[in-house]
Amino acid sequence: MNSVIEGLNSLHERYAKHYEEAGLTPKTEYISNWDAPCYVGKPSGGDIAWRAVPQTEPLDFSGVEHALEMQLDDQVKVFFSCVYAGDLALEFKGNSLELLQVMHPEDGERLQQNLIGHVMMKQRLQQTITLFLGVTDEDDLLISVNNETGAVGLEYVGKDQHEILADDLASFLTMLAPRLPADEFEA
Repeated sequence: MNSVIEGLNSLHERYAKHYEEAGLTPKTEYISNWDAPCYVGKPSGGDIAWRAVPQTEPLDFSGVEHALEMQLDDQVKVFFSCVYAGDLALEFKGNSLELLQVMHPEDGERLQQNLIGHVMMKQRLQQTITLFLGVTDEDDLLISVNNETGAVGLEYVGKDQHEILADDLASFLTMLAPRLPADEFEA
């Protein structure tokens, strides 16, 4: 799983450099009751600058796995337990997407609860189990990892993956390009 860690670290480096070259800093919604390790500076207009920082105590998925009575794909566990950061605005083959990140331990708990809900929905619908990683700019279109094969693909909420984007998460991370969200340019 070192390749996922390397891929994510490289993506964060490219992301920070892209913003720096544009004279900007990545921003995220400021949540006042979190002392998120990734927050930088003071909030402004409901947002705050952020930078990726290593998780000192990696997010633990054993409770989720116990509750679901199944193993989760290691790539996804590694992906969400490396760094604290804001969500990443990216492009994949000209299409906009956003990869989710964990900003704070409580954010990690919220993510895990949402993953449990997602898996339970998939089980109820008797569909292949997937684990979501992000969203696209199209309503209800998720980026997910197939829990059996590890393939990264697209799926609409409540549906099976319908398009495979990469055979594994590490490969997918290398294909992503940082983008500046449109709202970064609003005065």
